[in-house]
Amino acid sequence: MTLKLAWRNIRASVRDYAIYFVTLLFGVAVFYAFNSLPGQQVMFDIQSRSTADVFDLLGSMMGFFSVVVACVLAFLEVRDGELIVTLYSNGFLIRRRKREFGTYLLLGMSPGQTSRVMLVETAIVGLVALAAGLVIGFLLSQALVFVTAALFGTTIQQYRFVFSPRACLATVACFVVIFAVAAVFNTGMVRRQKLITLLSANTSNQKVAVRNPWVCLVAFAASVAVIAYAYSQLGESGMRELSDPHFIRATVCMLAGTFILFWSLAGFIIAIVTRSKSFYLRGLRPFTVRQIASRVNTAFISLWAICVMLFFSITTFSCGMGLMGALTGNAREANPYSASLIAYVYSNWDPSSDDPAAGFKEAHPDEFAEGAERSWEIAPLLESNAPQAWTQTVRDSAQLDVYLAPDITYQELVDKLSPAQAHKLSSSASDRVLKANVDLVGVSQVNATRTLLGQDAISLDDEQCAIMNNADVTSDAARELASSHASIRVSGRELTCTGDVVSLQMSDNAVLTTTLTLIVPESVIDSLKVQGTFPHSCYLNLMYADNGKTAAENDAALEKIVAAAQPLSERSAQVDGWAFESNLWPVTSMVTQNEMAEQAGGIRMLITYLAVYIGFVLLIATGAVLAVQQLSTTSDSLPRYRMLSRLGCSEKSISRSLLAQVCVYFLLPLAVAVCHSACAIHVLNESLFSQMGTPVLTPILMAAVLVLVIYGGYLLVTYTTARSTVRSAR
Repeated sequence: MTLKLAWRNIRASVRDYAIYFVTLLFGVAVFYAFNSLPGQQVMFDIQSRSTADVFDLLGSMMGFFSVVVACVLAFLEVRDGELIVTLYSNGFLIRRRKREFGTYLLLGMSPGQTSRVMLVETAIVGLVALAAGLVIGFLLSQALVFVTAALFGTTIQQYRFVFSPRACLATVACFVVIFAVAAVFNTGMVRRQKLITLLSANTSNQKVAVRNPWVCLVAFAASVAVIAYAYSQLGESGMRELSDPHFIRATVCMLAGTFILFWSLAGFIIAIVTRSKSFYLRGLRPFTVRQIASRVNTAFISLWAICVMLFFSITTFSCGMGLMGALTGNAREANPYSASLIAYVYSNWDPSSDDPAAGFKEAHPDEFAEGAERSWEIAPLLESNAPQAWTQTVRDSAQLDVYLAPDITYQELVDKLSPAQAHKLSSSASDRVLKANVDLVGVSQVNATRTLLGQDAISLDDEQCAIMNNADVTSDAARELASSHASIRVSGRELTCTGDVVSLQMSDNAVLTTTLTLIVPESVIDSLKVQGTFPHSCYLNLMYADNGKTAAENDAALEKIVAAAQPLSERSAQVDGWAFESNLWPVTSMVTQNEMAEQAGGIRMLITYLAVYIGFVLLIATGAVLAVQQLSTTSDSLPRYRMLSRLGCSEKSISRSLLAQVCVYFLLPLAVAVCHSACAIHVLNESLFSQMGTPVLTPILMAAVLVLVIYGGYLLVTYTTARSTVRSAR
């Protein structure tokens, strides 16, 4: 009997259960799909530890955020919609059906039997949502396999359906706990109700809190001033460091200003709107305005919390996708070589020292002597220790030795720029960078490296130099120096910049790294050598031979070649993963094109999934909170809607009033959150994305689509359910 009654109630209240069911469905599907991602690595040929580590890290991150998701969803289910942040909101479904429960009690059912009906209803809806969510989540997880392949830039050789028992068990366990918590609170709420309260639910009214409109006007103006100050402080911080006092002040003022804004908004609306008689005294606008003001007055804390969550959702998604583009957008250009072997001769050197290489000489005297004897050429040493392996693995190579200009720093180079460009560059560079000496490379090694890449050689006169740059952060400064034909003093000689900027990546790296490096004639390098100057870093760039081996196999062969030239170190492998003794020469570190491609794919996957996951969850959380609150308000106001109907108001005008209330209640926190997000994204764009050449328009449009689909969907469902509630109560 209980099961039959519960099933009949669910069928009769299917629209009332829409928000509850949709939220659970989305939650289960997303929870399973994203927690099954670590199991996708079986679909790929994992040949490196770094790629496997990315999947492990993704699993750990998803596990952490899944706990947050579970807490959010459990928070939404408590008392079937009653939220701690809401000052005046009760469970929507129970509020809607108080009279029904009172009738059950009047007909002789005990409170325990009535509670069991509610318990069975919750269990049925929960199990259906769980089953449907798992099916949708499984299908979504299969689609994510192809997304993962695209992010890694690879293809799936043998596709097969992958079901993750671990993700399924975690999902079931999590949501069973959530359903149990919801059932306990729902049944407890029904048990606590008195019969007279249940039977009179449809005739009871709600007290409305009213604030002094003039106090609200002053508070509203103060909130705008505080938020404006927060925006200015955020701009000052550049969002570079979370510990920056400007950033801390901006965060505190943004939170405080937004709180005051929502506290004062209802009184401010009444004070402004009611003075425009031609607008206010038309149709049901007095009723609509009072309804909105009443709700904002009583729920300003939850509106503040929702606004903050929306801000984090939009900003996290937009900036996350933008950051992914900044870190991986130039992966191909940043890794033009098969591999790069790097030697840092001046490791931890003191710029004020007369002998920058003193540390290297003292720590590794034999290696330093050998490097000086070989003129710091790495390739001949490696080839002599493993000639056969070198010939089989390496097709061609070229070395770039980077020297420090003894008589010019980057600050002096910046001083040659226009004031606007100098300020832009100085604000984005640290004092240590500005005080460092300018990097120099010889034109012959640059041409050898360009030949390695199939590029044309460049020519320089003895009195000329060229600017070499490929990093976006210094691209404008490089073009200005080149076009102005600036005169630069290098090793006692005045050199004039040619009009062109040479774009060349000095070694494989995660990003484009060449910034304002001077290409000088060989005579300048020769004079530095005569003075006893050593290169502070050496880059040996290699192209693998066409030997039929995979990139990973060639990487392994190159490691063996390096091992033949310098000793292996178990301690180094344990500390930093580098298997060789951390000598400064011949090889301090090795970077390969294959390794960087895998890292870029891992970064793309990690940031993309986390940004989508966090953004999606926060959006469904805020949408569900607002939906439950608005439906609760509609249920509380049913006597008012019945009175309007009796006074002759048409169904169309009542529906328009209801639509205005729902739209304002949903769009108000969204509008404030969009303003906050626009400021944060603008600051990040100025300090990071624009300097790295990463457009933010695409991530912003993607965030807008996500908000439109999820948040807009909740708005539509809320309005439809509220309208149905009002119609059924007339």
